[in-house]
Amino acid sequence: MKSVGSYRKILNLTGQQVKKIDSVSRNIQLIADLSYSDIIIYCAVKESSYFVVVAAAKPNTTVSVRPDNVLGQIFKNPPMAVVKAFNEGKRVEDQYGMPDGTQVKIRAVPIKEKDRVLAVMTSERRVLDDWRPSEMEQMYMGAADDLIQMIEDGVDVGIDFPTSKEAGDGLLRVDPNGVITYASPNAVTIYRRLGVEDTLIGRSVNDIGLDENTILSAIEDRKAIRREVTEKGMTVIKRAIPLIKENHVKGIVAIIRDVTDVWAREQQLKIKEATIREIHHRVKNNLQTIASLLRLQSRRMTSPEATQALLESVGRISSIAAVHEILSQSGSGTLDFREIAANITCMIKSGLIQPDKEIKINVEGMGGEIPSPIATSLALVLTELVQNAVKHAFTGRATGNIVINLERQDNVLVMTISDDGIGLPKGFDILQNSNLGLQIVHTLVVDELRGNLDIHSNNGTRVTVRVLVEGLASI
Repeated sequence: MKSVGSYRKILNLTGQQVKKIDSVSRNIQLIADLSYSDIIIYCAVKESSYFVVVAAAKPNTTVSVRPDNVLGQIFKNPPMAVVKAFNEGKRVEDQYGMPDGTQVKIRAVPIKEKDRVLAVMTSERRVLDDWRPSEMEQMYMGAADDLIQMIEDGVDVGIDFPTSKEAGDGLLRVDPNGVITYASPNAVTIYRRLGVEDTLIGRSVNDIGLDENTILSAIEDRKAIRREVTEKGMTVIKRAIPLIKENHVKGIVAIIRDVTDVWAREQQLKIKEATIREIHHRVKNNLQTIASLLRLQSRRMTSPEATQALLESVGRISSIAAVHEILSQSGSGTLDFREIAANITCMIKSGLIQPDKEIKINVEGMGGEIPSPIATSLALVLTELVQNAVKHAFTGRATGNIVINLERQDNVLVMTISDDGIGLPKGFDILQNSNLGLQIVHTLVVDELRGNLDIHSNNGTRVTVRVLVEGLASI
């Protein structure tokens, strides 16, 4: 969700007023889930009669009345309840019809600073004639009503933690003395897993025998609190929101979630990720050792051709090592190809360009994130093309420029390697006249990656590689 501040240019509001609306917007997902409603915040566009939606939340507990994304939309004719609440500065309840004939019950509540209305928050829910809310649904909606009332009264609800209402969440209502007045079936189930067999309703949280400091702190400190508690072999997230009326805490809404299985899976994923990163680290080290051995061997060669062949092999191995080095640090299955290109560029500058030559290699553009198997092949392609340019493009010259340009076009990576060298021989054919390096490039791009390879020679050489980096279809 965007910050309300991102709309400030079109709002006639001060920075402090924007912060107030922003603080309300952090509460609306919880209110949407508890109220089974869409929650939308409208602000007036300055010097006009239009309204812009600066925050919106769809309920996770029911079907949204608005299938489209209204965030950022500007309305010339918003629901009349919005206009009326904005102009009169008081709550308005109304009903309106959707284009498909669905009737929607709307409650519009002004968000005010003293007597000035800064915005209007609406709660919008389908009208269902045959809906008879259960006790649990009534308690959820009652909790939402209390939170909406706090917003209308200008009380900072103070929820600044992530909220969601999922099927496994339980809800408690607790009075100001810490006595539980309601426990949803899911809450009862979670507490039974924690060893609480007796009924919860009517008991003080102090007598349950569990860590209920979240609820007690919310009562004492009068602010929303989130804690992750581990006890009795379970990990539970507890959220407690104080309900404040006329400067007094009238009770607590507590949301309980058992995340034991989620936490266990996260730990397993962390262990797996650490193992994979260690494997990439070792592969990188082994490849660098092989490259060092080949580099030592090249110094003992008496044939310039053999020395060059070994150094080219060092470059190929080092380009693969560069991919594994990034994977060992990120642990992700996708990589930023610009970072790989930069590493390969540094490697070639330090290892292949002769001291008496001044050849500049620059990386431009962005390649975006690409899967690691494709990154490995493209790293080899890039290494071969740049090495080939360094070796052949500047014969008889001491200076030269090579530019690597990366561009992402949807799911296609376009990589162009250009030089201002002598160009290719007339009638050059990559399938007939190319060296081993270019043959490797053609095989990797066309056969393995199913991409396109274009080579043009005009005031230098330009090689363009197009590869689909998501999906398996050829381009």
